[in-house]
Amino acid sequence: MSNDECPCLRSRFIGNHLVKRLKREGFWVRGVTNRRAAIEELIDRDTVAARVREIMAKRQTWSGSASDLLRAGAQLGSDGVRNESNGWPNTPRALAGRLRRAQTFLRTLGIELTFAREGRAGTRMIRISSTCEKRPVTVTTVSTVSAA
Repeated sequence: MSNDECPCLRSRFIGNHLVKRLKREGFWVRGVTNRRAAIEELIDRDTVAARVREIMAKRQTWSGSASDLLRAGAQLGSDGVRNESNGWPNTPRALAGRLRRAQTFLRTLGIELTFAREGRAGTRMIRISSTCEKRPVTVTTVSTVSAA
């Protein structure tokens, strides 16, 4: 399909509703089909995003300062290698910046990051929550007995 066949592709931007419609009609929409796989690959390459995803695989929410997350991530990746060589930041400020850059991609995978100030001193807090429900699947069987 060329740009001439579909006038919406001339501007090279189409909305989500149009993408869904084109897919239903059997068209292949370039750049949209493999988006999730590309985002997962990008997160795997980014040390900060990968460790946040690893932390959130074990829990539903996490809350603390950038220093707390820096320590938690360093403990996860403590394999005797210095932080500069494995991509993990050395300062809380650098970690917060890397988190802000990875925020959009993590949101696509169901991990929401929130930056806020708390308390009278205005302590900077980071809240991470997983929007995907990871509940185990349970099956219940109900049987009825009829009186004969």
